[in-house]
Amino acid sequence: MPFVSPIVADIMLWLMYVAVVAAVAVTLVSMVRTLRLRTKDDEVVNGVPRTRLAWLVIGSFLLCLVLTFLFGSSEPVRTNGVLFVDRFWLKAADMFIYTSLILIIGCFAGVILSRFRN
Repeated sequence: MPFVSPIVADIMLWLMYVAVVAAVAVTLVSMVRTLRLRTKDDEVVNGVPRTRLAWLVIGSFLLCLVLTFLFGSSEPVRTNGVLFVDRFWLKAADMFIYTSLILIIGCFAGVILSRFRN
């Protein structure tokens, strides 16, 4: 029995597009604002090298995206009775799923470690 998409699928897809565009816009505005207001005094806060830590986080995130894309599956998927075989988008979907899971696990680990550290 083939899967048939629900009636509200188009509405949900458009809401998702709006949410993604809004998230990207807020992120870009926040980045520009932060870079404009940054001073040399902000580089080390409470003995923590803030700038170095920020670059480490960005580099780790990009490395995670690349690795999860490379190791993502490109097995065809049947959706609504149609076989989806686009290799790039299959790997990209896996990349976003696995990266999200890794970030969620990292957040939980950070919360647990900070709880025991104090």
